Amino acid sequence: MESSAYRSLAFLFSLGTLPIACGPKGGDTTDGSTGGTDPTRGTTDGTPATPTDGMSSGPATAGATDSAGTTDPGGTTGTGGPCQAYVDYFLRCDPEDADLADQFYAQCMTFRHQAEVLYGPTCLALHDAVYECMETAECQDGPVCGAETEVADACLPEAGASCIAFSAKEAECYGEPVPANAAGHCQLYVNSQVYYGGPACGAAVEEYFACLADLPCPEFEMGSGCDVQEAELVTACGGGP
Repeated sequence: MESSAYRSLAFLFSLGTLPIACGPKGGDTTDGSTGGTDPTRGTTDGTPATPTDGMSSGPATAGATDSAGTTDPGGTTGTGGPCQAYVDYFLRCDPEDADLADQFYAQCMTFRHQAEVLYGPTCLALHDAVYECMETAECQDGPVCGAETEVADACLPEAGASCIAFSAKEAECYGEPVPANAAGHCQLYVNSQVYYGGPACGAAVEEYFACLADLPCPEFEMGSGCDVQEAELVTACGGGP
C-alpha cells in the first residue's frame, strides 16, 4: 500500500497503550513496564515478560486506579490461577528469585486486568493460555510457549461501529485495502482512551472517528471538516489525536 494510504490511520498505529508485561527482575519500573516480547528467561534487560506489541508504558501499577475509576488488582502468591502458573515457572527455573514471588504475581495480576479492559475477555483467555502453558514448560533461555504466545499477541478487541466505518472509509478514499486488523487497532486505541481518559474521552474519540467516516473523500484525506468533534475531543481528553 502506498504510504499516503496510511495518513488517517498513522496516528493510531503510532500510539501505544499499556505494557503487557510482568516481572520486576532486572527492570522494575513504577508503571510495570519491562523489556521483551515473549515470556523468557533472558530478555534484553534480563526481565521475564509476557507478550507485548511494542506498547509504550502506562500509568497503572498493582493496586492503582485508572482514570475510569477501576482499581487494578494487586495480589500475593498462593492464590492459584494463570498468574500462579507464571510465577511457578520462573521460580522453578530460577529458584534464587524466590524473594520476588509476590512482585511477580502482583504485576501479572495488573497485566491481566489491563488486558481484559483493553483487549476483552477473548484476548485475555489467549494470554492466560500462555501462562498455563508455562506451568509445564521446560526451563530454557529464550521464548517459551511460542505457539500460544503468537496467537495471543495477534489478538485484538472486537471493533465497534465507528472503527469499522473509519477503516472502510480508508479503503474507499485511498482505493487500497487497509490492513485486516485496522479496525481492531482502532478499537484498541478507543479502549485505551477510555482507560486513561475516562468514558467521556472514549466517547469523544468515537464521535470524531464517526464524523471522519462521514466526510467526502477530499475532506477525509485532509482530516478537515470535523472541527467541532475535534474540539470536543480536546476538551474531553486533554489533547487531540
